Amino acid sequence: MANSSGPNEYARGWNGEVTMSSVKNSEPHTCAPPVGLPPMEIHATWDKEAGTLVATTRANCNIAMAATDELMSTGKIPGPMDTFISALAGCLVHEIIDVMINTDKIDVKDINVSVHGVRRPTPPTLFDTLHVTLTLTGKIDNDYAEKVIRDIMTRKCPVAATFGRASYLTWEHIILTSRI
Repeated sequence: MANSSGPNEYARGWNGEVTMSSVKNSEPHTCAPPVGLPPMEIHATWDKEAGTLVATTRANCNIAMAATDELMSTGKIPGPMDTFISALAGCLVHEIIDVMINTDKIDVKDINVSVHGVRRPTPPTLFDTLHVTLTLTGKIDNDYAEKVIRDIMTRKCPVAATFGRASYLTWEHIILTSRI
């Protein structure tokens, strides 16, 4: 008994164990990617000796993360969930720079992002809630910042939009007036 779902096929063996094998689906794909966006690709390699996983992007940038509970508990290297929510912070900073600084020419002196997430206690330990605090330093109008940040959190940042669909995502912003 096999169920086809895209390029992978899941099958239940005689002992009830679920296995997965790569199978090309000959049916036409109905969800074509938007024009202009390149596909995302990561190649990951496990370093058994170090207990790490190194993910390599298409641009040959390496992202190291802990692959074992023991290494994650040391706090010396981030685990997969740490890098997952770091992507949220990185995407938000990228979009703030793009909109406020590059497009609207706002004099933002500093950007700090804090993310607090609560995960479910049982597998899969998804994020139930995430709260983002954005602290911006500069001469920034509060109403303007509120409007731009709402647009970034709900539309422009794909990481935030993804988290927003999968969990309860809230945010706030703080503006510190620049003295310089």
